[in-house]
Amino acid sequence: MGGAYINFEGVIFRNPSGLNISNPVVEFKASSTNCDNCKLTNIKIDSYNGTSAQETSTFKWVLLNGQNNEISYCSFIGKNGVGSIINDNRDSSEPDYSKIHHNYFASRSPVGEVNALNDQDAIRIGNSATSLFDSFTEVYENFFNDFSGEIEVISNKSCNNKYYNNTFRDYQGCLTLRHGNSCEVYGNFFIANNNLFSGGIRVIGENHKIFNNYIEGVNSKKLDGSTSNGTGGINVSNGRVSSALNGYYQVKNTTIINNTFVNCDYGLRIGTNIGGDLTLAPENLIVGNNLIANATTKAIQQVTAPIGTSLYQGNIRQGGSWDISSTNGNTSVSSGLIATTSTDFFRIVSSSAAINAGLGSYSFLMNDITGGVRAASFDVGAEEFGSGGIRIPYTTADVGVKVGFGSSSILGVSKNRVDSQKLLVYPIPVQGDYINISFKNEILGLVEIVDMQGKMMLNKVVDAAEYKLDISIFPKGIYAVKVQGVSKLFMK
Repeated sequence: MGGAYINFEGVIFRNPSGLNISNPVVEFKASSTNCDNCKLTNIKIDSYNGTSAQETSTFKWVLLNGQNNEISYCSFIGKNGVGSIINDNRDSSEPDYSKIHHNYFASRSPVGEVNALNDQDAIRIGNSATSLFDSFTEVYENFFNDFSGEIEVISNKSCNNKYYNNTFRDYQGCLTLRHGNSCEVYGNFFIANNNLFSGGIRVIGENHKIFNNYIEGVNSKKLDGSTSNGTGGINVSNGRVSSALNGYYQVKNTTIINNTFVNCDYGLRIGTNIGGDLTLAPENLIVGNNLIANATTKAIQQVTAPIGTSLYQGNIRQGGSWDISSTNGNTSVSSGLIATTSTDFFRIVSSSAAINAGLGSYSFLMNDITGGVRAASFDVGAEEFGSGGIRIPYTTADVGVKVGFGSSSILGVSKNRVDSQKLLVYPIPVQGDYINISFKNEILGLVEIVDMQGKMMLNKVVDAAEYKLDISIFPKGIYAVKVQGVSKLFMK
């Protein structure tokens, strides 16, 4: 696709039957013309692979070029061979402003053993040569399931990107900030099911913010029984002196706060040395208000002590051990930090030591992982007890409904559900600047409004059963409002 405002949707690629694949299945470029403001949506690429002779050859499924493009509500299933599923190669230093959201990435199998070859990720944003330039890409609300390739499930190689509200389940590898600076990683669920060579977030570079992530069941062991130095719940790497662009830049000015780790071998690993020659310790590193429950090896492993104005503050562990002192509010408890059973993820309980125990002040920490509002005296960990948020990790039951091919960009509007009668939206049509909503005497919680293109117009947590919303800035049109999984349309 070359040009502008091109939409490609509703197509399935499958059963290639011996097809020799060398070019991408979909490319946002035709000849020398990039695609700008283009959209790939509601597409399925299902085991669309090359011949067995091509197993170690590189082929990508989607190659991004241009600016302001979107990939949404697609399913990418069963890729093998080398090459990213989605690759924004960023040959230019110009920002991309890409949005990759509500997609399903599943059942990737590695060439040989996991991490035997590079370039087997789901998404790569950038390359080494342009890694210090801004991309402004957002990757959110995607579901990565049964995924194995290399250490990088997502590979960030550019600056000022955001990775949020994604679910990783039954996978190997990590979300890796490999090159580039000033990225944010928040609101993600990592549920590794104790798979070998699994981790959460791997950190290299400067000025990152990592918060409100839930990481469960990661296992740093490799197939040969040794331990990977690149995995763990959150792994903060050392840097290389005079590093080349494709090397390891020092971690500086990075904040890692309010994450939850449950049943991991390692919670946080600080100052790791994956290549043996990484000697620059993390500098000006804040590790605060993290909740680590039931670590089997180390709650916090300090391989290399951070330098500068670095700080461990307000972290709480249950079980295990850590390589930090108990000063600055870092505490340990014997039990009661989280629930002992889980239906969606392990939550904090009413008697938890994490409640109101958060230390420090962080202007960006306004909500928790469920979408609920943080209190002024906020909790330790990714979840704020009683916040009213309703976000939970994706499961396979959400595929084709909330994420992936066949799902709706209009929040799954209900028409014939009994519980839809509980949601009242009036007046319809709206003639003025306000709309009223109520939910049959129950707290509304998270309220979302999107337009018919799926653009989020309003996202607000409401601690009341009835509320008047200001929609004066909305243009005339049709919108969907969603409360507690129930949606209705209204017209302004």
